[in-house]
Amino acid sequence: MDLLKIYSFELCGDFASFRKPDTNSVYLSYNNPPHPALLGFLGAIVGYTGYLPKRKKDNNALPIFYKNLSDIWLSFYPIYGAHAVFQKHMITYNNYHGYGSNDGCFQITEQILIAPRWRIFLFDENDKHQDLINRLRDNLTVFTPYLGKNEFRAEIRDFKEFSEVTEISEEAKTKKAMTFDSVVLLKKQEEHPIKKNLSKGMSFADLDISSSHVSDDGYSIFENYPYALDQSLHYKLCLSVFTNWEIDPSILRNGSRIFKIRDKDEGQQKERVIQMFNGGLE
Repeated sequence: MDLLKIYSFELCGDFASFRKPDTNSVYLSYNNPPHPALLGFLGAIVGYTGYLPKRKKDNNALPIFYKNLSDIWLSFYPIYGAHAVFQKHMITYNNYHGYGSNDGCFQITEQILIAPRWRIFLFDENDKHQDLINRLRDNLTVFTPYLGKNEFRAEIRDFKEFSEVTEISEEAKTKKAMTFDSVVLLKKQEEHPIKKNLSKGMSFADLDISSSHVSDDGYSIFENYPYALDQSLHYKLCLSVFTNWEIDPSILRNGSRIFKIRDKDEGQQKERVIQMFNGGLE
């Protein structure tokens, strides 16, 4: 059996903003970097270009970084401080560039994530991206990576390599619920995916599936996550959750995989269970 290796690094910055396309009046941000944004970040490291010049000739052409890196398996989790959310601020500023308007200066109100941090996991199944992994290890980039906007520079820290890795089989997935150490992508659910009695007699089944819950019992943060691009470069969305409650693996998004890794965190052995996905997610 080939030895499985998963690589990991911390992605962070002073600010980040991953704009939701829901409204033009106020620019709201996703809590976590969309999958296409993560591929764009990795593409900047190795020097892949984006939409031009192919997009001018073919309206169905996907970005070069997206086509070249979509086979990489990724996973991540946010690194929070005292509270299980990132601090967010709304800012309003004048835009003089005119990229979005021909009428001169106009005001933009935008949501900004303050000092966000994520632990990113990467699995290069076919060993096609060793240049990327070497650059992550040595903290070398061709282009300057950023967190959603050019002015929000991204930093790479604490590169790790895990060789004690086990993939959980399809048969094992059906046997019991699991606690995941990563953000988890789920199938479409008609009812709440987590069954847990909360304090004061409340059940998660009574909560709105799009809501978040943080209490002494734990946390569960839901979001419609952009897991891919369609041919029109619009986001494909699925339900995601970051929680310390158990999840039934049968409700995970089709095409994802589960890995168990042994992490020597601050000298202590810790076993982490993560869900990984790539551009082939259904």
